Amino acid sequence: MRTLFLLGLIFVPIFLVLDSHLPKFYIFDPVKLQELSKASIAAGEGNATIIMHHLVDALQKEYGTKHVNALETDKWFFNNAGGAMGSMIILHASITEYLILFGTPLGTEGHSGVHLAHDYFTILSGEQQCFEPGQIEPTIYRPGDQNHLARYGATQYTLNGWALELAQGWIPSMLPFGFADTFTSTLDFANLWKTVYLTAVNTVNQLMVGKF
Repeated sequence: MRTLFLLGLIFVPIFLVLDSHLPKFYIFDPVKLQELSKASIAAGEGNATIIMHHLVDALQKEYGTKHVNALETDKWFFNNAGGAMGSMIILHASITEYLILFGTPLGTEGHSGVHLAHDYFTILSGEQQCFEPGQIEPTIYRPGDQNHLARYGATQYTLNGWALELAQGWIPSMLPFGFADTFTSTLDFANLWKTVYLTAVNTVNQLMVGKF
């Protein structure tokens, strides 16, 4: 017990200092992402495929191809987390940020998870509904709306459509939530391997260009 107390005295201050410096490493602006998303939604006229391609092109022009990946069909994979299921593609992954396209045309529902990161969920097509304990009616987000889930926050949500999702904070701490359903439910280890591999490759690539 004394050892745990001493470790806490050492590591908690270190964590707090490092944590206070995280925003210095962010490159993505949630306001700008929503602005670009709205322009792509207008250009796509309800076609999710056109919206995504238009948006990724705009993101690469705004932030550069070294920070934003192209849309490649073979880079999509399933994501099962908190009971919800969808498909996602990594546009950016680093220690402090990830940017993905996530969604499903079939509809899904689950728990958001509790994370050491802020999450910005901009709806591109379809609809998301969220609620917290105490709410009687859900909060509804439609194309162009941005749902900000603050650090340590949690919601139940439904999603039928597609979204651009930005997370900013300690991204590695979010990974267990994204992996857990493989071991407790899906047993889709091939998909887990693809998730781990692509996440690692993108994170290392960003470290190599100086992005923490």
